[in-house]
Amino acid sequence: MAGNHPLELNRAVPGGRVEMFAIPDDEYPGGWFYRFQYYHPEEEEILRFDNAHDDDDLGWHHRHVRFGEDNEIKFRSITAHVARFLQEVAYLTHTEDTTND
Repeated sequence: MAGNHPLELNRAVPGGRVEMFAIPDDEYPGGWFYRFQYYHPEEEEILRFDNAHDDDDLGWHHRHVRFGEDNEIKFRSITAHVARFLQEVAYLTHTEDTTND
């Protein structure tokens, strides 16, 4: 994997933090190993996407929500996956209504 650089983001957002990590890896379906999470330091995890392991019920690509709603999620590309995750964070934080002057 020499020469492959990870995609990383660690940023405060309304109501918590977003941490994203992804690196090209042909050992994983879709060619990427990734973990994206939105969490609150005191309330813990709120939303996570990952492909840490193959799960008998969920497959490789997982969506976890703090309320115990874990499910399989379709993986089309890393770009589409990042976009979906950030859209869900925006919905949870209402950032789509804020302005960035």
